[in-house]
This record gives sequence, C-alpha cells and structure tokens, in this order.
Amino acid sequence: MKINRIFAISAISLSLVTGIALAIAPAISAAQIIVAESQMPTAVPTPVPAFTATPSATGALNIKADPQSRVFIKTKGQDTKSVTTNKAGVVQLKNLTPGVSYLLTTKIGNTTQRITAVPEGPVVAANSLRVLTTEIPGQLEITWRHASTPAQGAVSFTVTAQPVNSPTEAIEVKTANTEMVLIDLDLDSRFEFSVTATNTISSATPTMALMTKSLNDLNGEAVITTPVKQEVATEVPAGPASVTPSGPSTRTIYICPDSFTEVGALCEKTLPYTFTNANYTFHSEARTENCSGPDCPGSVYMDMGYIESPTWGQVHCPNGGTNYGQTCMAWSTSSRQVTEQVKDTAPSGFTDTGTNWTKKDTTPAGYTDNGTNWVSTTAKVAREVPA
Repeated sequence: MKINRIFAISAISLSLVTGIALAIAPAISAAQIIVAESQMPTAVPTPVPAFTATPSATGALNIKADPQSRVFIKTKGQDTKSVTTNKAGVVQLKNLTPGVSYLLTTKIGNTTQRITAVPEGPVVAANSLRVLTTEIPGQLEITWRHASTPAQGAVSFTVTAQPVNSPTEAIEVKTANTEMVLIDLDLDSRFEFSVTATNTISSATPTMALMTKSLNDLNGEAVITTPVKQEVATEVPAGPASVTPSGPSTRTIYICPDSFTEVGALCEKTLPYTFTNANYTFHSEARTENCSGPDCPGSVYMDMGYIESPTWGQVHCPNGGTNYGQTCMAWSTSSRQVTEQVKDTAPSGFTDTGTNWTKKDTTPAGYTDNGTNWVSTTAKVAREVPA
C-alpha cells in the first residue's frame, strides 16, 4: 500500500515559487458569455424510516424501526421472541449468541420488512507481526496473522509506525488485509510498529514490534523487529568476525523456549478454553385455570336441568350430571390460581446449554483469544552452539 504525503501551500507562496497566476476579482464587461453555472438542487424525497440492527455490545443488537413497533426475532432451534421499540424507534436486544444469524421482522408503515443480523463478540488480537525490508530503500513490508471467526464479524486493522526518539511524523493506516507496504520512511529512524484489530463493538490489545536498528544500519538484514516487552531480540547477523587466539568457534542459533512451538519467525503455545458453569435458578409465577368440583373454589353442586329422551320415562342429563328423577345435578365451572416455578433468564454473559448456564472464562494474562483457544506468542531465544 502506498502512503501518500500531502503538503498544503498557501496561494501566495505558490505564486512566488512557481509563477502560477492567482484568481482576482472579475472585471465588469458589457457583454459576457456564461461558460458554466451551478444547477438548482433537486428536491430530495423524504426517506422511509430504516429498519436496521447493528451490533452494540457482546451478544447485543441495537434495533431501529418505527416508534413503538413490534419486532419479532427468530433463529434456528429457538422459539420466536419479540421486543417493542421506544418512542424514538430504538430498542436493544440482549443475551444473543455471537456469530449466530437472527431473522428480524417488523412493519414499516404498511409494509412487512425482514432483515438478518449477526451479533458480535469481542475481537481477538492480531499475532505473528513481522516487519521486513525490501529491495527498495525506505520501504518495509508488514505482515501479521489474525484468527477470523463468525462471532467477530468484519474485522479491520489499524497499522501504526511510531518513530522512536525522532521528530519524524508518525504513520497510521487502516486496512482490511493482513499485510501492507510502507514507503518513504526515514532511513535514520527506528520505528515502533503496532497492529490493532477492530470490529463493530471492540478493539483488541495492539500487537507491537520494535525495530532493532534504523534502516541505514541494517545493511540488508531481513528480519528487523522484536516483540515489545520481550527481552530477546530477533536474530540479526553478527558484525565482522573477530580473530581469537584459540578456542572453538561458536555460532548463535535461535530456538523456542520450553512449552512453545515454532510458528514462522515466532514461537507459540496454546491453552484450551475453560468455562464457568452455574445451575439454573427459578422464580414463582401465578396463573389462572378453569376447574369444577369440591376442590374448586366457587364451584357448587346444582340443578342443571334435563333433556327428555325419546324413550318414555328416561331423562338425559347434560354436562355429565347425575339423574335424580326428573332433575340433573352437576358441579358448576369456576376458576382458581395456580403457582408454577419458572426458570430465570440466563445471567449476564452466560448462555443456556439446555442443562445449565455457562460462560467462557476471561483470557489468561499473556494470552490472546484466536477464536479456537488461547494463544501466547514470544520471540525465539538465542543460544550459542559449536560452529
């Protein structure tokens, strides 16, 4: 990617340096010809209120529709739910599963509209940041890796090159790629590089690397950075060999520390996720049900009338009543209150597994979440071995 530098110059300075003619007030002429003129702006129709759903927090969507309208939410394997917008036409829907697609339906005016939306989770940090020289002076190639997951949604990256102890201007570029090229860098400056991953709801901790030498001091070396806050620098070729009177010659190799695995120029180790589980809790809710009989409040045993059968002398009792000569007796219908135990809503941050509530634990210190497990990255360790 080419970094363009734009310089602003005043009109007076431009005329002095280049001789370019400046614009002045027009002279009055008896006959003038119109060569260009602006057009009257066309009327812009009033837009129809939009129906949108935007990620606003972990597992949450901000929904915008008509004021005080009902929005139905449906996803695979779950019952349809509904929410109602406020007077401003906005409502927040929480406790959704990041990365899962939800179908939202509402009416805008007299038209039924449907959209799909995917709530997001926190974005994970970039990793394996490398900065390398190219054949062109003042140009560096920057690459990194990032674990893409549906729960993160669309991810962009902010790349910064901050000069170290130098008045040189810092460079900041935004991109959706995982590599870029910086040009026209100061050859005498060292830079601290950072890559920050961002999605709709969050920004990850920046992944950083620091130049070990300026570009003029590198002399064609390829790998020139070391992770920030790491004591061991990335391998650089040694200077001119010194002559020693005696003793075996050695060379420096770079290996991964114990428990780390080599991944490209860096070392990584991973940890599986751990989870916190919670048992369901319940609350009481009352409902009304119909009843009849001696255990039903308000139900009485009463004369219900009868219907004569075509067979002389027989009586048919309606409603399951009991025949007493020419009279049918039965219990009247009434109602009673019944209390039930209803499961509470899942606590904030937890999801319902169908057996209990669970949530993934906080990322351990020194690790980042790549969407599959926790990963820690470090530089290789220098070790002297016989030549």
